[in-house]
Amino acid sequence: MYNASMSQISPDQIKLFRESTPNVMALRLQEQEVCGYWGVIFSPKGIASLTKQDMTGFLSFAQNKRWREISKENVTADMERLRSALLVLVDQSRPVAERLNELEPGRGALAVAHLGKAKLAPVLLVTHPRRYGVWNDYSERALRGMGLFPEFAPGWHLGEQYAAVNDVLVGLAAEYRVTLWWLDVILERIARLVR
Repeated sequence: MYNASMSQISPDQIKLFRESTPNVMALRLQEQEVCGYWGVIFSPKGIASLTKQDMTGFLSFAQNKRWREISKENVTADMERLRSALLVLVDQSRPVAERLNELEPGRGALAVAHLGKAKLAPVLLVTHPRRYGVWNDYSERALRGMGLFPEFAPGWHLGEQYAAVNDVLVGLAAEYRVTLWWLDVILERIARLVR
C-alpha cells in the first residue's frame, strides 16, 4: 500500500532519467567494480579479517563511488561488534527483516553505534546487487515524491520497514529495466526535484 497523497512527480521520471543517463557503460563498469571488490570484502570470509581501514574505506565516496554522506560518523570503535553485526547482515540463510531488526540502532541486540540504514543498505547492495536496494534519505524522498513510499504498520521495526521499501525498489528496477545501483543513482536525482 502506498501513500499517494504527497505524489508530485510521476514514476515515469525514472524512465526519463534512465534514458538521459550520459554513459550507461561507465555506470555499469563502476557498479561491477564496486560490487565486485566490496562484495568480497563483505563476504563472511572477508568480514572475518575486516580492518578499520576497510570499513572507513567503504564509507568514503572515493572508494564506494556512490554514497557521499555515509562517512560522517565512525562505526569502527568496536571492531569485534562491527564484524559480528556485518556477519548477521550478510547471512542469507535468514530473512532480511530478521537480520536488520537485530542491527537496528538503539534497540537491536547487535546494534552498532552509527550503523543505520544509510550504511547497512549499501553493504546489502554491494554484496547482493540484484536483491537489495538502498534506502536512505534520497531514495525515501524520491519514493515519497512519486507517491510510492510504503506505509508501515504500527510496531514495525527497521527490518520490516526495509523489507517493504526494498520490495518497492526491486519492483521499480524490474519495471524500468535498471539495476538497483542505477536506480539508486536515478532516485538521488529525483530526490533533488522533490519540494
